[in-house]
Amino acid sequence: MHFFIRLKNTSVFLLVPLGSLLSQPSVDSVLEGISFQQAFQRAVINDPRLELNRIIVEAAEGQIEQANSRPNPVIGAEAENFLGTGPLRGTQGLEVTIGISQVIETANKRERRVELARADRILIDWDRELILAEIESSVRTAFVDVLLAQEFLNLRREQLDLAQRSVDETASMVEAARSSHVELMRARLDVHQQRFAIQQAERALVKLKSVLAGYWGDSGHESFAVVGQVTVESGVPEFSELAGRLAYTANLARYSAEENAREMSLEMEQARANPDLEVFAGGRYFNETDGDVGFVAGISMPWPLSDRNQGNIRIARARLRAVFQEREVTRRSMTMALNRSYQEAVGARAEVMSIETNLLPAAEATLRDTEHGYERGQFNQLVVLESRNVLFEVREAYLNALQRYALAQAEIEALTRPATIIRK
Repeated sequence: MHFFIRLKNTSVFLLVPLGSLLSQPSVDSVLEGISFQQAFQRAVINDPRLELNRIIVEAAEGQIEQANSRPNPVIGAEAENFLGTGPLRGTQGLEVTIGISQVIETANKRERRVELARADRILIDWDRELILAEIESSVRTAFVDVLLAQEFLNLRREQLDLAQRSVDETASMVEAARSSHVELMRARLDVHQQRFAIQQAERALVKLKSVLAGYWGDSGHESFAVVGQVTVESGVPEFSELAGRLAYTANLARYSAEENAREMSLEMEQARANPDLEVFAGGRYFNETDGDVGFVAGISMPWPLSDRNQGNIRIARARLRAVFQEREVTRRSMTMALNRSYQEAVGARAEVMSIETNLLPAAEATLRDTEHGYERGQFNQLVVLESRNVLFEVREAYLNALQRYALAQAEIEALTRPATIIRK
């Protein structure tokens, strides 16, 4: 009885970086089985959030372009001293002024506007990074679920094959008057139970495939298989080592860009506290002096008597100070989630190793001895069935522990995934 050999060869875990997702999978490779890389790439291609992000990038580029524009000059004309009384009757005293005015920004407002728009543009890149990280984490979890569900189904089918073999063996024993019809009925009942278990496993697999296919926008298509492996690592990294990786993840690294954007916003609000200048120049026509003309020029600026933009400056300063607390809130939440996943991975790994080292060999040896004793007439069919059920229960416990380990590792991988863009 060597049930465990095949199981070990098909149980593996996947740690696939984004950099390996370089090409569209061919049709033939998809028909053979979908790998994690292919599943992730499909999800990336079909996720509408990424297209939305590209549109937002275009808008941000337009914002940068607009921020770099200078204020437009204003051309104006003014007529006065006409249609009045006395010497101002009709157009006798008409004066017409035509000129142009231009706002001159102070405190480098245009440069600061551009810097702020560029800082906001960088944040959109980080938003895309977070979307990709979320897609990878979700697809990885769904992929592991399907991968292990396939193994559970294979295990149920093996149980059915073994139960059917037990029926054949028991029937032969009954014909030789070495076993009773009750044992044959019990063996047939076990076949029905295993068929029911297969139906349950098939329904569970269809459901999990539907979840995975949903990331491709194809939730109604489940006629595919996934290929991959789940390996139990020989050692477990220290928690402090994993926690140290959090600072390089997109969730935390993006706060440097957020802090820079809020600094730019504060500087912009401080610059707005400085009033801009407006200069005017033009020509004036005097009708009452036989059409004489003269030049006019002027300069004006607001008087910041009550509004010095102090409220907006206060808001910008508070938002800048809040970045540190926001970063710490995120760090704490990620550390707690990492600790939960780490403890789950450590516990599940210990179970996997214990089952592989102790329980599985003992269950296989017990079944071998029981079957040999049954052939010699030392045990009845009930004892053999119980030994077989114990072995499969151990194998099922192994798969359950392996699944918990794989899902915990997937969560750890998602939490510690390094950012793929340069921090700014």
